[in-house]
Amino acid sequence: LQHLGKTAAVLCSDPIPAMYDYMQLSVYDGSFAPAFVVAVDVAGIQLFGDHNNIQDYAEHVDLCIDHHGSNEGYGRETCVDPSCAACGELLYRIFQAMAISFTPEIAMLLYMAIATDTGCFVYSNTTPETHRIAAALMAVGFDAQWVNRRHFRVKSLKRMQLEGRLVQEMELAQGGTLAFAY
Repeated sequence: LQHLGKTAAVLCSDPIPAMYDYMQLSVYDGSFAPAFVVAVDVAGIQLFGDHNNIQDYAEHVDLCIDHHGSNEGYGRETCVDPSCAACGELLYRIFQAMAISFTPEIAMLLYMAIATDTGCFVYSNTTPETHRIAAALMAVGFDAQWVNRRHFRVKSLKRMQLEGRLVQEMELAQGGTLAFAY
């Protein structure tokens, strides 16, 4: 939207995790009144959370773009396609229809959206079309290896400590073929 000259900002109920610090996100600070509210990749209104008066906007969504078949249709208008493995695929098609030029930054962000929704292309929802779109985005020119490494290969110390604790404290059953961790 900013690429099209629109004033736009991200409204999220949770703080943006530090691993996304490379993104140039404009986080909504209340400095303007949105004329149009778009929800992306949010299947149900309860998923908006309750931080920063987010429910004020959740209840007035003008357009919901989503790939979840369980989408509740809470937006005034919806664009939902459950055949997409990732919302990034749907956004790619929308951007193509709008004749938006794919800059390396836009391509990287869409690629990241697809890669994270598909577990770096290993989940069963990944399709040949998912790979075709990812390849088209990679052809725009950004460092896909860096994106994949950052999101799928690098773990924080806290995450490694948590995983270590889960492994140490898990209970095994069925001859070691079933593990419980809580």
